Amino acid sequence: AEVLSRQTIAAPNPGDLGPFTVKRLCYGSGTDKQRPEYAKNAAIKTKTVDVTPFATVPAARAKQRKKFWGFDLKKAPINGRVWYPDGTGPFALVLIVHGNHNWQEFSDPGYEYLGELLASRGFILASVDENFINGLSGENDGRAWLLLKHLEAWKKFNETEGGPFYGRVDMTNVAVMGHSRGGEAAAVAAAFNRLKYYPEDFKQEFDFNFDIKAVVALAPVDGQYKPTGRFTPLENVNYLLMHGSHDEDVSTAMGLRQYERLRFTDGQPWFKAVF
Repeated sequence: AEVLSRQTIAAPNPGDLGPFTVKRLCYGSGTDKQRPEYAKNAAIKTKTVDVTPFATVPAARAKQRKKFWGFDLKKAPINGRVWYPDGTGPFALVLIVHGNHNWQEFSDPGYEYLGELLASRGFILASVDENFINGLSGENDGRAWLLLKHLEAWKKFNETEGGPFYGRVDMTNVAVMGHSRGGEAAAVAAAFNRLKYYPEDFKQEFDFNFDIKAVVALAPVDGQYKPTGRFTPLENVNYLLMHGSHDEDVSTAMGLRQYERLRFTDGQPWFKAVF
């Protein structure tokens, strides 16, 4: 028998920093009550969006949450922390979104280690702020829709002359990543991306169609949101599923269900992998 722990791979360590110097900035609404990096210190100002068709705050908690945030979900911010290479690009874009947590404790700074690594290796990584819909239920469609609204913002960043990302974003190479509820939201976003309408309400029209090439799910939930009562179908996208042994909340590898549902139907060399 082979003892695998003694085996080595003759390849560079993927955890080592790459050749690019890493730069950082935040974009946001410009009026965030709790975090100046999304308010007066935001390098790029973004417009708010109405996420209420996809996420609902119970009436009993609405006043408390609005007092804390200074806004309700009709004016949800597009806030993100960005790590990016110091270079001309264009660079592939990665959006990552946190999972559920105490809505008064902010999860989006936690991906700094990953932002530093990927940016040093030639990727733009944005950690998406969705803390304001934490603590709700049945809101993963809202998390997914917000990811796509961030991609709309990134398209604009890439097209804005004089801006820090003008012509530097490869919008033909996009990945969406997430942990826990965010892991399911990444897959739902990839599914919504190709739809013309929101499955639960055809009055909500979709017009996204971004070049999402990859979905990465870290200990995702599965089935918190079910479009028209079905588990989310997914096809023709690269899919990486990772599930550790010490996740606090998701005790079983639920993401295997999404992994099994993923289908490749267009003859292109997509792949899926699970660790």
